[in-house]
Amino acid sequence: MDLRLGFGLAIGLGIGVLVGWLLALRRANLLQTESAGLAAQLGEVRNQRDSTKTEMDRLRKELAAEQTARAREESDAKNQRENLEEQRRLLDAAEAKLKDAFNSLAGRALNENNQQFLRLAGISFETIREEATGDLERRKTAIDGLVQPLKEVLNKLEGKLDLMENSRTSSYTELRTQVQGLLDTGEVLRQETGNLVNVLRQPQVKGRWGELTLRRAVELAGMSPHCDFREQVTQQTDEGNKLRPDLVVNLPGNSSIVVDSKVPFEGFYKIATAKSEVERREGLSDHARLVRDRVGQLSSKEYWKQFELAPKFVVMFLPSEAFFSAALEQDPTLLEEAAKKRVLLASPTNLIALLGAVAAVWRQDQIAKSAQEI
Repeated sequence: MDLRLGFGLAIGLGIGVLVGWLLALRRANLLQTESAGLAAQLGEVRNQRDSTKTEMDRLRKELAAEQTARAREESDAKNQRENLEEQRRLLDAAEAKLKDAFNSLAGRALNENNQQFLRLAGISFETIREEATGDLERRKTAIDGLVQPLKEVLNKLEGKLDLMENSRTSSYTELRTQVQGLLDTGEVLRQETGNLVNVLRQPQVKGRWGELTLRRAVELAGMSPHCDFREQVTQQTDEGNKLRPDLVVNLPGNSSIVVDSKVPFEGFYKIATAKSEVERREGLSDHARLVRDRVGQLSSKEYWKQFELAPKFVVMFLPSEAFFSAALEQDPTLLEEAAKKRVLLASPTNLIALLGAVAAVWRQDQIAKSAQEI
């Protein structure tokens, strides 16, 4: 019994030892496995540490290089700032010297230019004044040429009126003789007027009279032939037709105004020889119709297409104020109707005023050119 108990205890003890050994062996295996895992983790940590150390070394080197480069750049920037400051000081000094020199030169040049301009302007203005004086003298001479015959006629008429006033108290016989003398003189004048009318009824004489009156008006406006105007200029149209206006007035800028003289004498002759108001009205109607026809004929020629840069109108010159006023008396709309057809009606007075304005434009253009040359 004791033996079985001891044997049982021995067996139990052996089993306990075996179980303990197995458990220890299992624990040793687990510890070995964990140790291997920890060794692997330790190796990985060491590798990471070495890699981190290498990266830190590289970053330290880059940081040192960056600090060195930054220090060098800061030094360069400082040197550049100092150089720029020095250059700015030099530029400011040079600018001040240049400004002083320029002001000195500009003042001297302006002084010299002012003196030269005043000298040249004095010469130019003196020349213009002399030309204006010459033009004034020529116009005065021309006007005197026109006025002198009228003055002589007025003087003669005044003498006759004085003679009539002094002889008013004469006898009836003497008065009758004088009246008869006046009647005889009137008859002679009527005959001479008839002769003049007959002469003007000839187309060539009528046209020549219109041209001479036109030229006289142009000269009175202060214009010179071949320079300010041209006469009988021949132009050929695209269809081969020849156009020859009586006058072409030159304008600044190579432009020109075309003037053509028209003498509608037939209707006016009826007015002048009318013996009643009815005949006079018929004459006025015929005269206005003839003027209107001349306007249409002149408009159809379209002179402005044949002369470069010419305004799109033509001037129709009536060589007598009576022609002009009689036409407007009958037809007050004639000026407007003619303008719609690009025709400007002009009497001697109107044309002289128009050409006087053109002459003034020429003078202003010459003054402007002289000032520009100066």
